[in-house]
Amino acid sequence: MRKWMTALRIKRKTTLFQMNFWYILILFLTVLSIGLAVVSVTSYQLYKGTEQEVIYVESQLKNESMEKHPDWKDSLDSIIYEQHPDFYVRIETPDSKTIYSRGSESITDQNEYLIKLSLFSSISFKKKFIPVYHHQASYNGYTFDIYVRMISIHTFIVDMVRVLALCVLLGIVIGSLAIYQLSRRLSRPLLDVTGMIRQVTETNDLKRRVLIPDQPKEVHDLAKSFNQLMSQLDQLIERDRHFVSDASHELRTPLSAIRGHVELIQRHGAGHPEVVERSIHFVDQESKRMQRLIEQLLMIARLDRRSKVLETVDLSMIAKNVIADYAPSIIQRFKANIADGTYALANEDYVHQVIVSLLGNARKYTPDDGWIKIIVEGGPEFSYVRVQNSGPRIPDEEKEKIFTRFYRLDQSRSSEAGGSGLGLAIVRELVELDEGIIWVDDLNPTGSEFIVRLKARKAEGLNQ
Repeated sequence: MRKWMTALRIKRKTTLFQMNFWYILILFLTVLSIGLAVVSVTSYQLYKGTEQEVIYVESQLKNESMEKHPDWKDSLDSIIYEQHPDFYVRIETPDSKTIYSRGSESITDQNEYLIKLSLFSSISFKKKFIPVYHHQASYNGYTFDIYVRMISIHTFIVDMVRVLALCVLLGIVIGSLAIYQLSRRLSRPLLDVTGMIRQVTETNDLKRRVLIPDQPKEVHDLAKSFNQLMSQLDQLIERDRHFVSDASHELRTPLSAIRGHVELIQRHGAGHPEVVERSIHFVDQESKRMQRLIEQLLMIARLDRRSKVLETVDLSMIAKNVIADYAPSIIQRFKANIADGTYALANEDYVHQVIVSLLGNARKYTPDDGWIKIIVEGGPEFSYVRVQNSGPRIPDEEKEKIFTRFYRLDQSRSSEAGGSGLGLAIVRELVELDEGIIWVDDLNPTGSEFIVRLKARKAEGLNQ
């Protein structure tokens, strides 16, 4: 019993149960309302018909009362028995006599009515709920009490109520079955999609996709969105898997080298001081490289979870501040073309880091006798930061790859040892957080140009 109740509570929360419950309830109330309306209208029309007949009988009785010596027996027989067999009349004459129509004593003098309608004050109910219509009129000294036993009307209404009740019952049963089948058919695609989603989550198979039904449109969009979400999640997990693998490889290399030099010191350090000095220098360089790599990994992790806070920033001022801090460390010829009053929608810290990273990348890949140039300029829709250098060109097939994590150009193109392969990947993520884009073009006759495009803003945007 408890299991049955638990299952019922669970089913009550389903869309199928709620659709059936509300549809059946609406159907029941609709059919019941129609049935009550039919019974009410029919009953009222029958009541009005009886009322018209009573008025007719009253007019006949008044005509008879105008005679000098009315023969009430013959008049009642001709007025009531032939034309209105369910009518009963009691007459109070001016000389205080009481005249009854045939068989009316049992009705006219027995006033033990069970129910008297407030809407139709002329109708009362006696035993077995047979309605009795009563009308009283006075004319020419006579008082007429007219009673109508509405047996035929009662029988008709009872039969009609039974037929309507049967129709209501059949309508509810047939309608409920039809609604149940329809709701099952409408909810079947949703149940199928839900079942497939449950299987995917239970098996943790991110490669699996749910079938997309053609209709209804809501379920079609749900299944399509779920598949897109699974694809994005699969790509994210695959990217993180590659990232962890590449990071492990990048960290393993300096660790192995450091471990090798430590063993070299342990074996030969006592008798060869020059080995100790050379190994300590190498360990220091590799540890610094590891430190930079770890800091970049932490920055990427923070960028993946960072919310965007964008505002109107002064690109010209940010670029001038970066140049003032970092230009002295650039040994190549350095040029700057900064257009004053260049604003963009971005994050000031992100823009600062992007310019620093691009200048550091240009310095690393530009020969000592080469040149580096930074350009900041604006337009009606976009503002640009361009970092140019006279180093070797980047092959077309590698122009997109250099912005992926742990990707390096051939180290022979660099004037220093290769970096971690994370610098430009971080730059792209920072630019995308600023809702901008970055790409690289060739310069003539040699060199490369990194272009950052951001949404332009006006100076008054600072006060908005």
